Amino acid sequence: MAKQIYLQAGETTVIYRRNFSSVPTQIRFEAIATDGTSPSGTVEIRGSQWIFPKPPQQQPLQAMNTVEAGFWDTFFAIAVTADTDLIITRSKGQTGSGFLWVLGLVMGISIVAVAMLMMTL
Repeated sequence: MAKQIYLQAGETTVIYRRNFSSVPTQIRFEAIATDGTSPSGTVEIRGSQWIFPKPPQQQPLQAMNTVEAGFWDTFFAIAVTADTDLIITRSKGQTGSGFLWVLGLVMGISIVAVAMLMMTL
């Protein structure tokens, strides 16, 4: 399911935010100008400000945008400032690598199994 956010020229809004997550992930979103021209604006990437603080980074808005949140970006946000009226489309189900979730699940089950085995001895 895709999430659409409508922005008017001059408006700034946070289009993605995560808190208390350290799973590396890529956030992809599309920007479409409502008047049919190329989208124009600024993307501000706000990484964590604790442990290893990062200053906010800015990059020009493109039609297709990809932003990466790393392991140390426990608190992370992406804000877009529109120069023209825009429609931002982002998939809601974006997460990090599925492999990491499977690995964590296998490790958790293994720990529980070993603990149960040790309790029966």
